[in-house]
Amino acid sequence: METYQQRSEGIEAENARLRARVEELERRLRAVEPPRDAQRELADSVPYRALFDAVTVPLVVHRADGLLVAINRADCARWGITPDQVIGSYNPLEDPQAATTGHAEAFLRALAGEVVTLPAVSYDIEPGALYSEKRKVWTEPSYASFEDASGNRFVVVVSLDVTARVESEAQRRRGAALLEAFVQNAPMLMYARDTEGRHTLVNAPVAAHLGMSREEMMGKTQHELFPAPVADRFMAQDRAAMASSEPINAEDELELADGPHVYMTTKFALRDEEGRLSGCGGISIDITERVRADERTRQLQQKMLLVQQETIRAISTPLLPIADGVLVAPLVGELTRERGAQFTETLLEGISRQQARITILDVTGVPQAGPEVTDALIRAARSARLLGAEVVLTGIRPSVAQALVELGADLGGIVTRSTLERGVTYALSMRRGARVAES
Repeated sequence: METYQQRSEGIEAENARLRARVEELERRLRAVEPPRDAQRELADSVPYRALFDAVTVPLVVHRADGLLVAINRADCARWGITPDQVIGSYNPLEDPQAATTGHAEAFLRALAGEVVTLPAVSYDIEPGALYSEKRKVWTEPSYASFEDASGNRFVVVVSLDVTARVESEAQRRRGAALLEAFVQNAPMLMYARDTEGRHTLVNAPVAAHLGMSREEMMGKTQHELFPAPVADRFMAQDRAAMASSEPINAEDELELADGPHVYMTTKFALRDEEGRLSGCGGISIDITERVRADERTRQLQQKMLLVQQETIRAISTPLLPIADGVLVAPLVGELTRERGAQFTETLLEGISRQQARITILDVTGVPQAGPEVTDALIRAARSARLLGAEVVLTGIRPSVAQALVELGADLGGIVTRSTLERGVTYALSMRRGARVAES
């Protein structure tokens, strides 16, 4: 078993090794470190007064009682003064304006050990070494204290020129205010949502359309504001816009308190200054009245078209009652399959309405006769006979007659006359004969 003496001897040996190591390290440190006196000489060799003047930031130094005792070249140039004009004569603790603007208080706090930075203040600088014309300069003063070798306390004031920063911030505020004015007064709905669907921007028209305040909408998702089907549709549009490099357009319908509204919507991806996706922006224009007006116009156009068709139909297929029970249906121009069906329909309606017994189909104005013409004539004649009317075909041209024969048209039961005049004479004579027979 190890004795107490053995343990003590081991500890003493370890301590001896450690002391030797420390001595070796101290020896090496002395070899690379200059002596204290040499360090002091190096520090004393720095021309601090020249350094004070060479600094491009305005600097002033005050004694503990506030008296200004040093001012560097940059500060003199800023004010267009010489050191003699202020050294030993200016004291912020005796300056009423310094007390009003908080500089005196900042001086005292710095003297107590704080580092105090005041908000930026502006000065009107007269033309001089720095500026060719009078201009407003913004500075941000910072106060800090230090002691000299004798223990005397001083306060140094560093005045940073923050004119560019202040003017840039002011310009951004003006731009933001201008943009806000346009957004809030635009006669359209403008809004933005983050990638989670929360509203980050809502203008006044959006809130007005939904019947709530902008504050109520901010930060809320679409599912908190709209029915689920509507919210799902809007979110799908948002995702498509955020995934696209181009704006997307869509026509939306939204049910509001006063009925359905239709919007023409444009959505686009929003990105931050580094190009990262930050959300989706949207602009919607309420086109409800335009859609309703378009629908009214469409309905009116449809009615006008129907009227035009009826008018054209009446003009192209006129039915002329020339006597009681006698109708004349003159055909003029080419007779297509569509027009033939229309002619037959008009003829049958006229026969039924007029209770006609004799119908004269005058084809004097038909220039040519093909299969469609002959088929239309035969169909019209047969249909008229089914309604009990005798059919008289007049004005058949040689080309029409030849076409009827070549196509094997069955004209049985159809009276033919060469001219409309003879057809009318025939119809009237048949009408008189019928009257005599009835009497």
